[in-house]
Amino acid sequence: MTFCLERMASCFQGLIPATLYTCSNDGVPNVAYLSHVEYYDATHVALSFQFFNKSHQNILENPNALVRLVDPDTGQGWTLRLRYERSETSGPVFDSMALRIEAIASYCGLKGIFKLLAADVYEVVSAEKTLEETGAPEGTSWITGSRTSLDPVFTMRALQSLAQRIHQADSLECLLESILAALEEFFGFNHSMILLTGRNEGELVTIATRGYPNNGVGAEARFGEGIVGMVAEARKPIRISGLIRAMLYGQAIRARATEQGVTSLQHRIALPGLAQPESQLGVPLLVRSDLIGVLCIESESPYRFHEEDRSTVELLGSYVAIAIQNMMLKERVEAADAPPPTRQTNPEPRSANHPAKREVVYYRGDECVMVDGEYLIRSLPANIFWKLVTTRAAEGRMEFTNRELRLDKSLNLPEWKDNLESRLLLLRRRLEQKCPDIRIVPRARGRFALELGCELSLQERP
Repeated sequence: MTFCLERMASCFQGLIPATLYTCSNDGVPNVAYLSHVEYYDATHVALSFQFFNKSHQNILENPNALVRLVDPDTGQGWTLRLRYERSETSGPVFDSMALRIEAIASYCGLKGIFKLLAADVYEVVSAEKTLEETGAPEGTSWITGSRTSLDPVFTMRALQSLAQRIHQADSLECLLESILAALEEFFGFNHSMILLTGRNEGELVTIATRGYPNNGVGAEARFGEGIVGMVAEARKPIRISGLIRAMLYGQAIRARATEQGVTSLQHRIALPGLAQPESQLGVPLLVRSDLIGVLCIESESPYRFHEEDRSTVELLGSYVAIAIQNMMLKERVEAADAPPPTRQTNPEPRSANHPAKREVVYYRGDECVMVDGEYLIRSLPANIFWKLVTTRAAEGRMEFTNRELRLDKSLNLPEWKDNLESRLLLLRRRLEQKCPDIRIVPRARGRFALELGCELSLQERP
């Protein structure tokens, strides 16, 4: 064979739809668009078997097929002559294809319905360039006009710079900011977010973001919802190119399924971050088999993340996960040695830019805090906040320690992996966003103060 499928990796990203040509035994041809052609090995590709019943029926009668692909980098067309060998319903290739489809389906309310039935494996008999699609001139890109922007985004120097930033971080907040800032500065990723596992099983909470007008700190994601939830559920990286086109395809299938009564119209899951992301990359943050959280990177460019980045992305996720876990453990140990808090300090000055009084309502049953009728936070951070404001009102003190919160049985913190430091960081950032006159200010390792620029009216409701 003279062709090399490995060099055609960009053709297998699903950015530009492929065309599948089949023919029945009685000579009737059929043409169908494919959302994705998967690289299998040096001499095989896999096609998704979902809704193309006519194509699949033709293949069972006549195993010969033809697929036309377009390289999204150069615009060069390729014709692959195929011969069907088998269908797989398990294995690494099937799992990878199914995970990508489920991630797209979850955006459209079709998770569990819009499913991959099988990965049809074909031998590639020949691969030839199509004469009518000759592609961009040498050294240029069909999409961007310049090959320089298509160089691999992950370099050893960039990884070394990121590692240096991580080593210099002295707190969890500084670490998270350093990671996202380095992704932008050294890798060119302008939109990113880190979500950590929440108090409740199957839940992620946004702890740090970069590049979004509304930082979204405190936003929650459930396992299995969108790319973030799918990454957490499968504990595997997911890379999607040309997401908008895939979404339109999914919405069309959703409409047809609804007409046939297969699914009902449910509330569509909102896209995280960018309103119209074209490329998304989700990486699980794993330490051994323990899921710490998810790193998600987005871009408005249709083909931002290349095939050669896959192994480096997984390595990056592991390194970031270890750094986050080590920092949380370090802060926990240091907080245990913090001195007891002071009892009383002078009141903070009021600010003319903020209301003189705020109404804080804690809903005990929902573990939710509302400030002036607007949602602030829920779950463990809400319980912590209510503990702080009520203690301050009763005792008149403003300083607290992480250690006393850990020893407080009313907060129901787990004995291990309570993630208290990350929850305090989340609470502090939500206050900065919603109520800047109510501040949690670090004072020393394991110590912080609750500073008020207004009076608080506290109410607890069922």
